[in-house]
Amino acid sequence: MRNIGIIGGGIGGVTAAAAFYRLGIRATVYERAPRLEEVGAGMMLWPNATRVLKALGLLDRVAASSGRNTHFLVRASSGKVLMNIALGDFDVPALCTRRSDLLAALLSALPPERVRLGREFSHLEQSKSKVQVHFADGCVEEHDAVIAADGIRSRVRAQLFGIFEPVYRGYTVWRGVAAYDGPATRRGDNSETWGPGSRFGILDIGQGRYTWYATANIPQRAAAPGEQVSELSKRFAEWHEPIPALIESTEMILENGAYDLPPLPRWTAGRVTLMGDAAHPCTPNLGQGGGMAIEDAMVLAKCISGERSIESALHRYELLRRRRTGHIQQRSLLMGHIGQWQNRAAVSGRRMVTSFLPAALFEHNLRRVYSYET
Repeated sequence: MRNIGIIGGGIGGVTAAAAFYRLGIRATVYERAPRLEEVGAGMMLWPNATRVLKALGLLDRVAASSGRNTHFLVRASSGKVLMNIALGDFDVPALCTRRSDLLAALLSALPPERVRLGREFSHLEQSKSKVQVHFADGCVEEHDAVIAADGIRSRVRAQLFGIFEPVYRGYTVWRGVAAYDGPATRRGDNSETWGPGSRFGILDIGQGRYTWYATANIPQRAAAPGEQVSELSKRFAEWHEPIPALIESTEMILENGAYDLPPLPRWTAGRVTLMGDAAHPCTPNLGQGGGMAIEDAMVLAKCISGERSIESALHRYELLRRRRTGHIQQRSLLMGHIGQWQNRAAVSGRRMVTSFLPAALFEHNLRRVYSYET
């Protein structure tokens, strides 16, 4: 039985462990935090991701605590709908869920002993047949292969290929979760509102709760906890409902800069490979960051299950994933650039073009993204 080590206990790492376990492959997740909790408000699970959850036997559980998405609206700050994009019919639904709820569902698919907490990665050593993982507390674990799911500032990646500094794309993203039961939203409709240099997204996570995100063109900075509500209330005071109401009723707001990396030259070295944000981080403009990690997990598990050698399995995984993840990175970067336009003439032109372009064109392009099967 193959024995896989996974560095990082976020959505990607735990999904990979669940996929390995489903295919009869022993996998252990190592997480440096003392508790497994997903830091983040909510996330979209488009059909390409929920298709994997169905294969893992987890879709019904996740759907029960999530909101379904049937349409995506693009709005002006006044509330006018510029475009109504129907997601179409798929074999699985598009969902919006709390990241913590998704992580809990994924953990339910694993024996508890397959997750080791408080294990901070130090370095690794490879031989022809094994990988030794060294941790900060002095522990050493040995595996047939190691998967790095330790995020955009991956320590494993730094050891294998050197340091790649994340690129700040000129805007910051705030996220939160709030309850709302007013008339300004409709079940099944999610939306993104565009203004000069700012955007505001509203995603229904079910049971009268919404996860939201806001963006603004500001210099790179450290977050200032406790000041976000006041800052955002001023910034979005004149925007349509329920934007001001959602901000005011949010208890905890997360603030992160929008970072990514250009496509990396390599992900794999011998018996070690990268996945998720460690391999192909993208700006949060398509709602596909988590989806790409979930896809990675299933493709990895299938490759390791189907190939005779670990090295050929990891090579095949990288070969299968590079083109798709590179496309998502580029498309997300472009969408963020357009969405953050601040020049008045550019904003006016964007609004006009969005109003007149047929929604069917966007629906066709989105179908190409969501129809992917691992």
